[in-house]
Amino acid sequence: MRFGIFAATVLLVLTAGAVRAAEPAPLPPAVGLSQAEAKQRAALFAELAATKNDAEARAVEERIWTFWRGFADAQSREYLEASRQAQLRFDYDEALIYMKALVKHAPGFAEGWNQLGYVYFLAGKYDESLAAIARVLTLEPLHYAALAGEGIILYQQGKIDEAQAPLKRALAIDPWLKERNLILRAPEQKR
Repeated sequence: MRFGIFAATVLLVLTAGAVRAAEPAPLPPAVGLSQAEAKQRAALFAELAATKNDAEARAVEERIWTFWRGFADAQSREYLEASRQAQLRFDYDEALIYMKALVKHAPGFAEGWNQLGYVYFLAGKYDESLAAIARVLTLEPLHYAALAGEGIILYQQGKIDEAQAPLKRALAIDPWLKERNLILRAPEQKR
């Protein structure tokens, strides 16, 4: 009888620990979100983590991009559009003028910093791009595209091993990350 009670207690303790271990870790907070926005963000990233294939992931990613872009005010949207038009003409110097004005106007707008980093990348200004990406990640630590961008830049700079950390962080956020093929596999995993 005592053994049965002991065994039941041990089983209860072990299963309680397993339940706690299965609970998702809390998300790192993004700067400046209301409680409702934080809930929406959490729901989007939970949905992304639960996607079963590439097509599902792309649909959720698009909703995340919409969420991120949704923090732009009217002036920020004008800067984004002017920069986009310059990018279409491959005029990255002009695009950078608009993006620098955007982050000066709205320094807490994470997607503005991400777009600045992207334009720096297009212009081949990798160090400046990495600095902008660092700012993105301060504001939105789950910005998987910024993390992937950091990994790509490090690859471009020949820092393949250093590129793995941001790429793996991005993959942990977005299991269907487009850049997942850049992650090196351990020797025993290669086949």
